[in-house]
Amino acid sequence: MSETNASRTRRQAAGFAVRSPAPVARWEKVTIAVLLLSTAFLYLWKLDQNGWANAFYSAAIQSGEHNFTAFFFGSSDWGNSITVDKPPLSLWVMGLSVRILGLNSWGLLVPQVIVTLTSTLLIFVLIRRYFPAAAALIAAAVFAYTPITVLLARYNNPDPLMVLLMIAALYTGIRAAETGRLKPMLLAGAFLALGFLTKQLQAFLVLPAIAIVFLLFAQLSWRKKFLGLALAGCLMAVCSLAWPLAVDLTPAQSRPFVGGSTGNSMIELTLGYNGIDRVVQHADDPSLSLIPQEFRSMGSDAGFFRLINLNYGQEIGWLLMPGLLSCVVITWAIATRRFERNEAILSSAAVLWFVTTYLVLSFMSQGFHSYYSSSLAPPLALCVGIGARLLLSGAKTVLGRIWTTAALVASFIFANAIWRISDVFPEWLGTAILSAGLLLAAASAVRPPWPWLERSTVAVTIGALLVGPVFCSLLTVGSPQSGSNPLSGGISRNPNTLSRFLDGVKKQEPAWAHGIAIGNNPGQAILEKLQNAPPRCTWAAATYPAQTAARFQLASNRPIMPLGGFAAVDPSPTLKQFQNWVAAGQICYLVEQTEQLKVPGNSQELTAIQNWVAATFHSDAADGTTVYDLGKTLESGH
Repeated sequence: MSETNASRTRRQAAGFAVRSPAPVARWEKVTIAVLLLSTAFLYLWKLDQNGWANAFYSAAIQSGEHNFTAFFFGSSDWGNSITVDKPPLSLWVMGLSVRILGLNSWGLLVPQVIVTLTSTLLIFVLIRRYFPAAAALIAAAVFAYTPITVLLARYNNPDPLMVLLMIAALYTGIRAAETGRLKPMLLAGAFLALGFLTKQLQAFLVLPAIAIVFLLFAQLSWRKKFLGLALAGCLMAVCSLAWPLAVDLTPAQSRPFVGGSTGNSMIELTLGYNGIDRVVQHADDPSLSLIPQEFRSMGSDAGFFRLINLNYGQEIGWLLMPGLLSCVVITWAIATRRFERNEAILSSAAVLWFVTTYLVLSFMSQGFHSYYSSSLAPPLALCVGIGARLLLSGAKTVLGRIWTTAALVASFIFANAIWRISDVFPEWLGTAILSAGLLLAAASAVRPPWPWLERSTVAVTIGALLVGPVFCSLLTVGSPQSGSNPLSGGISRNPNTLSRFLDGVKKQEPAWAHGIAIGNNPGQAILEKLQNAPPRCTWAAATYPAQTAARFQLASNRPIMPLGGFAAVDPSPTLKQFQNWVAAGQICYLVEQTEQLKVPGNSQELTAIQNWVAATFHSDAADGTTVYDLGKTLESGH
């Protein structure tokens, strides 16, 4: 279709040339297919070694199998005492898979593999629409083999689905800026709403990029631009708030308590625990008491270099220097009109998404978890792919070759620092990669006599930069992962790091942290009690914290009440509620967790329940653990 004179005039006034997307060659299709197949093999390799992965979510998926109320609200147990602390969209997706493949590692985790592969393909399609195949393939490979991407592709956290929805929102938002049509922008708002239903406000990290490129590039009047954004924003807000409002408007006695909140409100959870509290740490945050004193005394590691420090470098840091340099080069190219119009739209969006996410993750509070870095993987991949294309095209001039050489030297030196984080990374291999990288950088400073030699040098250079993340990903795939904070790579050499602490947690050092982060499995004697609990009991038992309750529930296939929610700090249930349920014969046992009782941040309601039960009911020891029979009082003995 030919463009109108008015449209042509607007484009020329913008200062950008325009071209149609180049057709995708057959070899490109074969190459991306090979990349996806090899990545799928990596993601699926020994997938079942992760077991229940994050048992907290696995138990919620199990609950949704048994009860529609639990499915809709995302309840930890199908007695519907409390929900998990996230919206349920990712639980719904995995729940549907479990109905087909069964409640096992494959049923839980195969959807995550499929979602991540789809994200990889979408990144390729997004870049390939505007740039040559090499840039698209580089971006897809960077995303697919970033260690945090590999880790979560094999895990049941909600992040992979959130990432896919963010990429989809960016794609449709860019199409809206490209065409000036409202429909793609509305679709972007719908994708962001689904992202919100996956992991709430974190999904909106891509929103500034979508809004700004639409305002800058859409060939519409300013009035129509703001109207289009307003309509898309209204759609996003309505769709985002529909489920939280449905939760809050349901009478409290007819639904589970909202886990992670203090006032039993999903809106409060959104703005508090999953919102402002993640960005700005509050002194009265009860979760602070769960941080080991030796780590609290160190203070926050928030700052511009957080994502490349010893705690998070293995997750996302391997290609951060190329990513940051690419942002600079891309910004310069946009400012000097080196891009065609549609290339400029995508490039601007990639940089804005990268910068927004990088700054938020770098400066947010100690509520930061290492796997949050997964939200940086897509914009990092986009920027590296586009930046590689710019650096290579700029190597035609003397100044361009100088900049390319400097960028490569910085990238290889930076990557070598990540190689030195852990003893599991062979130092000789890191040194070899650094030496080869410096030689390749030097070679790039000289114009090659033959084009094929230049292409070969570029391919080898990119491969050398990818060795680190691929090697780290292979280590991740080879190590079983479980609990609330999985970690890529190996254990840090430095003793005061997150990986050292989590390694100690796996060894139950300290034991209370193991209960919170991973959970304690029931011994055989406790398991028999749970499985043989009378059917009249809505809950076979109550215990704490939620990871332990989840493992009890998954092992016994009986609902287990997690007192105090995830970290045993939520005011649910109250002592009065618990007493009423016990009086009605709805809870058979309470399994005491002695180490958790030593944590000062426990919910006051949990402490009151534990004290009342200990003073009222008969107990015995099972597998070295105190179990209270809530049908036998101390006075009556029955």
